[in-house]
Amino acid sequence: MKKIKLYEQYLEERSGELFNPKKNQPVVINPTKDPELEKEFFNLINTAYAEIGGHLKVQSPKDVFKDPDWNYWEGVDIHGSNDFDVIMFGEKTRFGLKFSGVGHDGTKDAKRNYMDNRGQELKKLGYYIEVSGKIAEILINKYQVPIVTDQAEVEKVLGKKVDWIGNLDGGTGGGWYSRTIGGGAHEKIMLGRPKV
Repeated sequence: MKKIKLYEQYLEERSGELFNPKKNQPVVINPTKDPELEKEFFNLINTAYAEIGGHLKVQSPKDVFKDPDWNYWEGVDIHGSNDFDVIMFGEKTRFGLKFSGVGHDGTKDAKRNYMDNRGQELKKLGYYIEVSGKIAEILINKYQVPIVTDQAEVEKVLGKKVDWIGNLDGGTGGGWYSRTIGGGAHEKIMLGRPKV
């Protein structure tokens, strides 16, 4: 509950003023037209990644729209509160939409909304994600999201070489690899159905 109060303390209701979102209706956002959303989005992203020490690439509001690869942003109001409770950002590529991150208000409803929607979309051709840890476990076990188990396919989609691991001790699935993100090596798995 403490995380939610902290989030609400800094919330500026900008998404509500700009979009007046309808409950449970995704809104596509153009960050070049609405850069003032960076502080609100940072608070949502910071809340979502708080348990793991924060998002690797988003350390301040200025980082939110900094990565030019993140060219797809979507927000959803799930509580009828006239602001975004969940945001999702990603990259439109020739292989489809790669989900890159999430922001939410810390409530169970917001987390469930994000996981349910991603779990369904990742079964469709043209949607994929790189994940690790608990999120990977949930998407694989609960939602039965497909795993990309071919190293050549992973490298083609990412456009770079990876250190292939395959089966990870204690991990789920056989498509694990390690690659450098934000200056450090991270173990990841690609889930979904990229168009290759």
